[in-house]
Formats: sequence, C-alpha cells, structure tokens
Amino acid sequence: MKRKDMCYDTSYKHKLNMLEPGTIMIKAVGALAAAGALLWAAGWYWIAGAALALAGAVFAALMVLVGIEAHQDRVLNDIAMRENSELRKEYPERRR
Repeated sequence: MKRKDMCYDTSYKHKLNMLEPGTIMIKAVGALAAAGALLWAAGWYWIAGAALALAGAVFAALMVLVGIEAHQDRVLNDIAMRENSELRKEYPERRR
C-alpha cells in the first residue's frame, strides 16, 4: 500500500523498537522452555505443559511484534526514499 501523501510526521508517532524487549523475551522463552523440559523429565507433566505453552505464547507474541516493526521499517524506508528523490529533483546541485 503506497500513499503519496505520507510523510514522517503523519505516519508513525510511536515506532516499535524491539531490540531490548526482544532479547528479554527470548531469554524468558529459553528459561520457560528449559523449566518445562526439566519438569517434564521430573514427571510433572501438567506444569511442564503449562510452562512450554507459556513459552510458545511469549514466542508467538514476539514474532507478531517483530512483524509489526518490520512493516513500520518498510513504510518509513519507502517514505524516506520518496522524500529523498523529491529533494534531489528540487535541489539538483546537491547530488553526490
């Protein structure tokens, strides 16, 4: 979906930055998966299943958030390229 009237000011007021929260979520997924595996080995199947299901839910939420951030990056990159080409047309002497 490409819109000609989009610019940085009107597109996204709050951009997701999933680097720090993503690393925390990955650590939580790893800890929950390890705990689930240990609980499964200990024979506590219900608690292990709950830990593994929670690990899967956190991982799925992370993937959704990363997808949203990737979409925002694509849109903002498209806007920047369009604005850059408009500036080059407007100021041709600034080309490098």
